Amino acid sequence: MGKRKAVFMSCLLAIAFGITAILVALAEKGEKSEGILCVTSFYPVQLLAESVSEGAEGVTVRNLTENHSGCIHDYTLTTRDMRLLSEAELFFINGGEMELFLEKAAKEYKKMEIVDTSEGYAFLEGVGHNHDHGAGEPEGEELHDHGLHDETDVASCTDPTHHHEVNAHIWMDIDGYLMQLSKVEEAFIKADPAQEALYRKNARACRAELTKLKEAFREAKEELSGIETVVFHEGFVYLLNMLGMETVHCISMDSDTQIAAGEAAEVIEECKFHGITKVFAEADFEETVEDIFGKELSCEVVVLDPITGAGSTQAGTEETSTGGKGVALYCERMRANLEGIRQTYGMR
Repeated sequence: MGKRKAVFMSCLLAIAFGITAILVALAEKGEKSEGILCVTSFYPVQLLAESVSEGAEGVTVRNLTENHSGCIHDYTLTTRDMRLLSEAELFFINGGEMELFLEKAAKEYKKMEIVDTSEGYAFLEGVGHNHDHGAGEPEGEELHDHGLHDETDVASCTDPTHHHEVNAHIWMDIDGYLMQLSKVEEAFIKADPAQEALYRKNARACRAELTKLKEAFREAKEELSGIETVVFHEGFVYLLNMLGMETVHCISMDSDTQIAAGEAAEVIEECKFHGITKVFAEADFEETVEDIFGKELSCEVVVLDPITGAGSTQAGTEETSTGGKGVALYCERMRANLEGIRQTYGMR
């Protein structure tokens, strides 16, 4: 009997210790951050989310459009995307009509917090053509018969009937990107207050890097302000605007773009009138722009990086794994853009 009692008491003690261990583990789990799946709509927003959440326990950042290297105006959700969104707690989007596919996701996943990182931003609506070419032409006339094939062929920044009402490329404006950073920071803190100090620390570091980058652009503005040009990506309007440069015409290029004869003639007219010898495009369309405009105008086509994907680097830069260093990578690529512009105009 004594031996049985001893065994029984041992079992009770083991059970008691086991229950205590479980309770301690549960208490510790309650103190720690719960797991959060954060999904971003595309690359620039991904860089922010990774940077702000770097080192955060239980936080996973996934980019919805990871295999899409350009802007996502015409992106279509896949079955994989829908599955990913069904598991997400946070969904960071760029906004400004960039995510036209969002309506379906918003209806189906009501528990998912959708954070519009550009809400409240004063978007550019387009670029006015400076057509004060002389007597007989109405002052301020901006819109022309572009001779477009249809709405999806060419998107001229100056005519919202052929494109979106706003230029949504907010990340190419450093002030805009700072605003998006704050939206990401606050959303993480709201969803995961236990790790607020970490999110604040990471966001401060990002803000410091972006502020230094903004100062570099401010200094360059003194040299570049007033220069006129033509661009072939909407994001470059914001980029050059920070430098005080004036975009007299913008054509949004993508893989389906077909530039009509009327549109090409108008760009050529603009370049000749304004004495433009340098135009800006992304690497994928450098040859196309050169073929259409370069020979006619002897224009130099300068390649800039729109930072829309991991593979969208300009010549001379190398992409690396973003990890949690997304904003640092963004700053590196924006500085490369700035240096390319300065060199183009012979500035040291």
